[in-house]
Amino acid sequence: EAAMCKWWGPKLACEIIHQCLLTHGHGGYASDYDFGQRYRDVMGLQIGDGTANIMKMIIGRQKIAQYRI
Repeated sequence: EAAMCKWWGPKLACEIIHQCLLTHGHGGYASDYDFGQRYRDVMGLQIGDGTANIMKMIIGRQKIAQYRI
């Protein structure tokens, strides 16, 4: 479950911030809003916690181990 949270949380945050940037257009990158900095922070969090592919591999191994005879 921890791997699922580490994968899904930053992924969802990245998608939401990306939508905010698209909604605000150029202003999203300007210093008027903090979306640009938040996007960089979330991307750093995704990389620092392990890439999405690694988290998916961990989740897959855990699920397979549950049903192994």
